[in-house]
Amino acid sequence: MPDYMLLLYDSPTDFQDVSPGEMQKIIEKYRAWGDRLRTAGHLIDSHKLRDGEGRVLRRGNGKPRVLDGPYSETKEVVGGFFAVRAADYDEAVKLCEGCPHLDFNGTIEVREIEPNP
Repeated sequence: MPDYMLLLYDSPTDFQDVSPGEMQKIIEKYRAWGDRLRTAGHLIDSHKLRDGEGRVLRRGNGKPRVLDGPYSETKEVVGGFFAVRAADYDEAVKLCEGCPHLDFNGTIEVREIEPNP
């Protein structure tokens, strides 16, 4: 059965006005969803990425150029990921339907992970 990466994109400003109590409730929704995936045997791993921290590397003039990031040409950044096991893309997408990220204007990109040789 293939593995899939669920990349969770959001705008850095989406949660700036959320109180700590509200944020805790949101986090609990993500944990509950992840626990359901784990119990069903689909969840491999998951992590939230730190807000506002990161580096972007691009090659320029033959050398790697390091920029503070995450910055991209779009207004969304990767805020975290879930790695899941599913029979195919259709099942991987179906697993995303219950993800609370979609309730908060987030975007989920589903990509199959290339198996190691």
